[in-house]
Amino acid sequence: MHTSIAVFAEAAKTRGDGKLDVTGVHNCRFVPELPTKLELTFVLRFELDPLDYGESQIIALHIVDDDDTELANLKTGPVTFDAPAEPGLPRAYDLVIPVSIVFPTAGTWTFDVRVNDKSVARSPLLIMKAGPAAT
Repeated sequence: MHTSIAVFAEAAKTRGDGKLDVTGVHNCRFVPELPTKLELTFVLRFELDPLDYGESQIIALHIVDDDDTELANLKTGPVTFDAPAEPGLPRAYDLVIPVSIVFPTAGTWTFDVRVNDKSVARSPLLIMKAGPAAT
């Protein structure tokens, strides 16, 4: 299992036809004060390999600072994938994660995606304090 998409977005949704709609991709947020609480949408697409079928997987999102000090982590329960009914393109698994979190300081916060404790993607999010408006 590997990730082909790991982004922050304004919105995302999975569709019944297997497509993933993502809008407003970003990697930086300006905030008026710190600490600050943000509502984020983190979007993941996993490409499944034949060895992943039938195996229990636990997907975790660890949010860490520049020193790898963990701010928070989110985990799924065990997830098992069936082989596709028809051969063809690799099967994808989309995960749209709403995250509500307080960032204590400005800086780069890394969202480390792990499958069964193995890091498969790292997406940085820069938090910056907005300065006074220019006049």
